[in-house]
Parts: sequence; structure tokens; C-alpha cells
Amino acid sequence: MPPPRTRLDPEGYYDRLGLEPAAARAAIVAAYRAKARVLHPDVPVTGNAAAFVAVKQAYDVLSKPEQRDAYDRKARVAALDAIEPEVMVVRPAARPAAATPMRHPRFSDLPVMVWAGLGVFLCVCVYEAASHLLAPSPVAMADIRPNAASVEPLSPSAHQAVLYGPAPVRLAGNPNYYVIPAGSPAVVWRQDTEGKALVPLGQLPPFSAVQAVRLIRQTGMLEVLVNEKGNGLISADHLTPGNVAAARSAYCGYNAGPAPFDGELLERRGSGDGTLVLENRAVQPAVVKLRDATGAVVVSVFLGPNGHADLDGLPEGIYRPDFAIGELWSRACNVFAAGMRARRVKAELRMPGDSHLVVTPDPEMIAGADISDQAFGQN
Repeated sequence: MPPPRTRLDPEGYYDRLGLEPAAARAAIVAAYRAKARVLHPDVPVTGNAAAFVAVKQAYDVLSKPEQRDAYDRKARVAALDAIEPEVMVVRPAARPAAATPMRHPRFSDLPVMVWAGLGVFLCVCVYEAASHLLAPSPVAMADIRPNAASVEPLSPSAHQAVLYGPAPVRLAGNPNYYVIPAGSPAVVWRQDTEGKALVPLGQLPPFSAVQAVRLIRQTGMLEVLVNEKGNGLISADHLTPGNVAAARSAYCGYNAGPAPFDGELLERRGSGDGTLVLENRAVQPAVVKLRDATGAVVVSVFLGPNGHADLDGLPEGIYRPDFAIGELWSRACNVFAAGMRARRVKAELRMPGDSHLVVTPDPEMIAGADISDQAFGQN
């Protein structure tokens, strides 16, 4: 059941998080974390993919000050426009009509034009029914060949179709919607040459990105760009608004997997005599990566809030540290699915030699430069 919409919450974003429109940002973050722990698809019994994606969509808007302000302004304007002055209409008292004898209506009382219209309607219904019954059975094509590059939501070492299903694709155009997980597949249809039947073109994996051009209200389907040869139709129930970045974020959150424990080694290559102590003094989880001269990750460690890890047996060499803080570490994407901020440390570490690295609550306190989520996710 979709969340109720009110004048101050037209899309139901606050209701999805169980909050009032006046809630503070800290309450929004806390509410999202609480619901993510319950609704994440990997949580037994309470996991719900569609509900998790809906909560994540609300969090993405309300957690960003600019988007939340725009949403609240739009809601206030809509609420003011909806207020109309009440007009009292005074009608003169009707004169009592003279009593007339009551007579039951008869079919013979209908005008000739009504009978003619009913006859034409019946003929059309018979023709359409016969056309559908005699039409050849549609043949589904194996897949859809997009003319745009595939979305790359996974790092090369993390992508395993057995674990996470088929990789999402990106169809033609500038995506403004993406496919959400559902009980039935997202089938793309096209109309046959006579425009009287729908023929399946193929299926889109969850979180595939598409550009929707219009909504067909009579059928509840969205027309989307497929490739240079034409468009297709997808049921609106399988799509939600969002660009490629939103689709990737939803994919990563959906495929987060089990939460890592404090000090868990997410990746490790090589061995030696190096030792390193890692501390996380931030209130959010953190992941620290050490990269060699080629940029390859030698070790990747998860640290919980105020977490600690003692590493030994690290191979000798000079390493460049990267770290990121955020919420909901995604094993499929090798990044945090929400609220992530990544930074590359300016100072290099030498093994053996340097033995201590601290993640501070304010990343800018560590000399370095911010990097993109994609750059941090690369192994």
C-alpha cells in the first residue's frame, strides 16, 4: 500500500520514514537506519525489497538540504493553491409541483438513436473479440539490445551474477526511471504492425535505467526509449523515478549483503613483515584501503564506529591510503550505499615502518583530497 499523501507531504516521503515534515535531519538519518535494518532484503522475515527501495528514495530526497527544501517549498505552494474560499449559494425555494401519475419506464420509450448506438457498440465488441481470438500467438525475443553502454554498478572482482543476478543495463536516451525488484519480471512490450496486440520484446533486470517519454493512462504503462529502431512499453508498477546514479545507489543498497564486523578484512593480497594499527574515531562506519604503486588494493578493512583493527603480515612496500565513511556497506558494489564520502590521504605509508593510521570524525582534518565513489570502489 503506498504511503498516504498529505498537503505537506505530497509524495509521502516523510510518512515512509515515519516522521513529521518538521523533523530534524538527525531524526531523518536515524529513522532511515532503523528502517533499513528491518526492510533490507537480506533481513529474514521483515526484509522487503520494494519497501526498502521506497524508503531509500525518501531518504535520498530528505537527507539532502537542497532537495528537501525544494520538496517542502513545492508542498507548501501546493497546499496554498488547494485552499479555495467557500462560497455559500442561496437557492430560492422550489415551488411544489403538481402531482402527476407515476409510470414505469419501458424499452419502447428509448429514442431510435440510442438503439442505433447500442447496435454499433455490440458489433464493435464482437469484431474486437474475434480479432484477438484469431490473432497469432506472440513470440518473445531472447533479450533487448540497447544502443547505450551497460551500467557498471559493480567492481570487477565483486560482480558475480550467481550472487546478485543479471547486471542492470541502460537503454537509449537520458534515463529518468529505473526498474525496481518485483514479484514478476519487467517485460518490455511493443505494439504489432496493426496496433491491435502487444508483443513482448524481452525482460529488463532490476535497476536497469530507461528514459520514459510519456504515460499511457488508459493502460497504466510507460513508453520508454529502447534503441534507434523504436520505443517500447513497460508497466508503470515496475518503474520508479531516478537517473543512472539513483539506479546504481538502489542496486548497491539492495545487494549490500551481510553487514561486515569490526576489523573484517574485505580484501587482502600478498604477505610480509609489515604491521599496522587502524582506528576509526568517527561515529559512522569506515573502510580503509591501501593501494600499491599501480593503484591495486593490497588490503581493505572494515571498521565500525569507534572501531579498531590490528593488521600484521602485510607485504613490504610503499602504499597510498584511501578511506571512506558512510552507511550500509555494499559487498556487491564495494562502496557505502548511503551517505558516503571518500578521501585519498596525501601521506604515504611504508611497510615495514609506519604502524598507525587514524580515521577522524572530520575527514578534512586528514591532509588529502576527496575522491569519487567510483574511484574508491575500484580494486
